[in-house]
Amino acid sequence: MHFKKKKENLFIIGMFSLLIALILGRFDNQYPIIDFLEGMFTGISLTMNISFLVRFRIERGMKDKIMDI
Repeated sequence: MHFKKKKENLFIIGMFSLLIALILGRFDNQYPIIDFLEGMFTGISLTMNISFLVRFRIERGMKDKIMDI
């Protein structure tokens, strides 16, 4: 059960990071710090969402193997 909650948190963090990166991308980019923050949040989003997909696939694969037996 704890594994499922952690997996959902990865997805939520990834989506919020992507949202923040998109909002920062809408600014005029006059300051380098905005570019840095946009890149950082995009990287966090990619990492968290890929981690979610990998963990989701592992969990789903385990359930499929159990049901086959």
